[in-house]
Amino acid sequence: MSHEGSSAQPQDQAPQSSNELLKSYFRENFGVWVGFVQSRFNLPREDCEDVVMNVFGEALAEEWTESEDELDRLGAFVGARVKWRAADILRSKKRRLEHEVACDAAVTQAVPDAELAQPEQTFAEREEQKRVGLVIQQLSSRDQQHASLVLAGLTPQECAYELGLTEGTERVRRHRWMSRVTKIVQRDGEEQR
Repeated sequence: MSHEGSSAQPQDQAPQSSNELLKSYFRENFGVWVGFVQSRFNLPREDCEDVVMNVFGEALAEEWTESEDELDRLGAFVGARVKWRAADILRSKKRRLEHEVACDAAVTQAVPDAELAQPEQTFAEREEQKRVGLVIQQLSSRDQQHASLVLAGLTPQECAYELGLTEGTERVRRHRWMSRVTKIVQRDGEEQR
């Protein structure tokens, strides 16, 4: 019995030391990595923080011991993952921009036919699009990008992929900016009364 109890303690202590190393490294280097991503990849601050937070989340799944060699391994792990995730965001932004340009071209080419078919419906749709566009312009650039993907008809999973986010993070962000849109619309409605 005492042998089984003593073997359980080191296993309980290993994750704790792993956690302590990661916590310490996080506290000391989070800002450094965010600054690195911002200067190297020229991404908005929020995206830089998301990149680094996601990488530290991945690091939680790894086993780390407290040693100098392990600090080097942790630094290499974080560095490689941060570069990969930041580059992935840049690629997705490029794809998103190409997608938006293609959508804009398709919309402009489709407008004359739609106007000939049902002018009153098209006018109402255009007014609604203008209203939605004005509301979305009041969001941050990050949320505007997200909203444009949603309006383009992408699924939450596709949005998460395009934005370089986990599906959970995408849902949280979507909920937040949609709440802001609702508040803006309510505020505008009250001002018009």
